[in-house]
Amino acid sequence: MDKIDDDRARSVAIVIPTFNRCEFLKIAIESALNQTLPCEVVVCDHGSTDDTPAMMKKFSDKVRYVRREDDFGPHFCWLEGILNTNCYYLHIQFDDDWIDNTYIERCVELMRDDVGVVIAEASGNFKFKEFFLTSGVFPMKKLDKLLLKGNMYSPGASLFRKQDLVDALYQGELPFSKHSAYHGVGPDSFFTFLVALRYKKVGIIVEHLVYFREHDNSITCNANNDPVKYVQIKNAYSDVTSYYMFLKWYWLFNKLRLFNFWYIGGMFTLFAGKTLKKIGLYDIVRRFMRNNKNK
Repeated sequence: MDKIDDDRARSVAIVIPTFNRCEFLKIAIESALNQTLPCEVVVCDHGSTDDTPAMMKKFSDKVRYVRREDDFGPHFCWLEGILNTNCYYLHIQFDDDWIDNTYIERCVELMRDDVGVVIAEASGNFKFKEFFLTSGVFPMKKLDKLLLKGNMYSPGASLFRKQDLVDALYQGELPFSKHSAYHGVGPDSFFTFLVALRYKKVGIIVEHLVYFREHDNSITCNANNDPVKYVQIKNAYSDVTSYYMFLKWYWLFNKLRLFNFWYIGGMFTLFAGKTLKKIGLYDIVRRFMRNNKNK
């Protein structure tokens, strides 16, 4: 598959959602502005009560600052930030992290029409070297196997298409979820699961280009040190994996033209009715169902 054209390669944005992390945000912004491939940078602030608004005035000529006085949660903050960009490709950078100056350029180099996401190695994240010897483009099924083994990849280490992120976020809470999302965990992993369903290939950079800061208020570090929060984050990952498996089965059945519920339901009813009559239980079952319906 051919590489993307120059116009799309230059159409990249970095969105930094933030909430009360002024002391870290400045470094995140500077790493975004210092990319070797120039990017549009958007900071979306929902409800910060620290010095973030004042600090953002220093970047007013370089960064689009989107602010709301109320905090509506991480999903809406991500979505509003994304919708305020004018780009084709997009990277979500969390406000306490930073990226290597060449990160965006290296990711774009691996983008193709059939590549759904490019993921780079990051501190504290799963190490690709155990499965990918070199950087490059690989069949999506290799990433799929890792995802189903419980390996999750933060969107903070990934470059996506803007439209795929919008499609993933508009769902909000995932269908069939048994647990509440833990600070956006679960639905953010659906970014990667969605592109795993839509595209045939994935770009992998076996080099440390993304840096996740470890601190007391980090969502993941905080959860690892608290048994209750650890269970919550584990449940969130479990929900998104279950939803992904459902969609994979749906896609398979639909591709094989087997996912027609009316057809399956009709065939099952016909088969079950004939079987029950054959073994003499048809009338008993009908009376049982009629009696329960009338109760």
